[in-house]
Amino acid sequence: MKRLAILLLVSLLSALVLAQDAPPKPGNDQPPTRRSRQFQGVMGTITAIDKNQLSLKTADGKSVTVNLSGDTRYRKDTQPAKLEDFKVGDMVMVGGEPAGENAWNARFVATRGGGVQQLREGLGKRIIVGEIKAIKGTQLTILRVDGETQTIAVDENTSFRKQGESITLADFKAGDHVFGRGELKNGTFVAAVLNAGDFPLMQPPRPEASNDQH
Repeated sequence: MKRLAILLLVSLLSALVLAQDAPPKPGNDQPPTRRSRQFQGVMGTITAIDKNQLSLKTADGKSVTVNLSGDTRYRKDTQPAKLEDFKVGDMVMVGGEPAGENAWNARFVATRGGGVQQLREGLGKRIIVGEIKAIKGTQLTILRVDGETQTIAVDENTSFRKQGESITLADFKAGDHVFGRGELKNGTFVAAVLNAGDFPLMQPPRPEASNDQH
């Protein structure tokens, strides 16, 4: 279960990276469409680096080619980075679109370790992820992925989304999975962005996840 929780947190980091790159404009007249697709990506260890390509080995032993472009974004230990900041042996996650068998076109490349630690420390303070257990007015009781129950709040400045589309608080219900970012105000987490939907799990490594079910 611990390994599965780490994978959930890593997946959340990748989703938040995408969500924070282009915040929606005020109003609902132009809902964002760029990220309406469910997040896709791959994780692995860098085995080779070229200016236009990375080679990765995933946890299940597959060799994966990652195509880079001028639009690819890089983050290392949660900070903006360049391709030159990465090295062979780094564990990374890649978000993007499939480009054939065991190949991806990268929208972003990020290291895993620093992000996971930041997410652990930020849960309930800067980040929320879990299942809605109850909604009362503008307060939501959340069962977090770390097993803690927390009551959070939303206000007139909170942005609500589902698969990149703008929604409202009324679209949420008990049992929904949510993730988002915000900050503590007078001891209560107030969401700046709250996303509805299942956790955007990355595809590999499935064998590791299945071993953690018991």
